[in-house]
Amino acid sequence: MEGSSAPRTGQWLALDSGAVSRAYRINVKASLERHVAVEDGVCSQLEVLPILEKERMSALLGDELARRGFTRDGTTARRAQGQGVTVEVDLTTGTVKVTAEGHADLKLETNRTAAATLPEDEALRRKLGEAAQSQLERDAQAEEQLLRRQVTEALEGTLTGLKGELDQAVTAVTAAALKARAAELGTVESVTEGADGSMTIKVRV
Repeated sequence: MEGSSAPRTGQWLALDSGAVSRAYRINVKASLERHVAVEDGVCSQLEVLPILEKERMSALLGDELARRGFTRDGTTARRAQGQGVTVEVDLTTGTVKVTAEGHADLKLETNRTAAATLPEDEALRRKLGEAAQSQLERDAQAEEQLLRRQVTEALEGTLTGLKGELDQAVTAVTAAALKARAAELGTVESVTEGADGSMTIKVRV
């Protein structure tokens, strides 16, 4: 038809500004610094026979332990074993206290990241911070448990050899006390020590 134009076909795209959103990422960093100290210990008793007066037996025990590297401090003999382990012997009561200590300075860090629809989503940021702190606490507890196991292993390793050494010390103290007692009774003519730790003292009264 003259004076008219042909119909045009095409596609129209309607944009809704509210349907398009931008994604943001919120990253939270957290750190924890803490000094951790753990301790483990056991007590036992030396079986020292009261052959002489208590003061003299204590002196003999102190002298014997001093020969084995202990340092006397009043009525206590003490020796550092290494790896944070210390041995203390009460010379009056014969009580043995073995303690092990461990120390560590923890410096832990962690990150938490999440997608957000707002550049500053304080609720999400707070949630990420709480999750990060919880993770740091779990990591710190794991480190403390590891340190505690190491301390316990050091303690058990010390006890293995220490018992035999202290038994030898008690045997030596007992022998010295018997000799001193025999000398008080008369003249010591001979002293025979057996391989099994037995002792025979011949005294002429």
